[in-house]
Amino acid sequence: MAYSFESNRSKKRRIVSDINITPFVDVLLVLLIIFMVAAPMMTSSINVYLPKGASSPTNEKIQPISISVKADSSIFLQEEAIKLSSLATRLLEVTGNNLSNKIYVRADKNLDYGRVMEVVKTVSIAGFTQVVLVTEMAQ
Repeated sequence: MAYSFESNRSKKRRIVSDINITPFVDVLLVLLIIFMVAAPMMTSSINVYLPKGASSPTNEKIQPISISVKADSSIFLQEEAIKLSSLATRLLEVTGNNLSNKIYVRADKNLDYGRVMEVVKTVSIAGFTQVVLVTEMAQ
């Protein structure tokens, strides 16, 4: 009788062929949370060399209006030395109040980034929407 008891027991066992995806979903959610927390931290440690970059030649027929900022923070509009306080009014005079002109900003790579942003802010406050930062060709 003991023999038939074991055989009855083995007949009652069935192989379960269902896939349990709950642990898989749990792992995916944990990974998603980890990547969501880690992604913003990775962007702050990137070294950026702003003065170099790829540029394409301009096909403009009009002379571009350029603002140059030297390493000693002196500002030039075209070839004329100018103070930051009078830059906006002088730009409007040169462009004839045409706010759709592109303004090219050239800045020395050793210059403080804040100084470059002061110049760009002044140009933006004057009403110009197309400000282009000029870089060297990458080699």
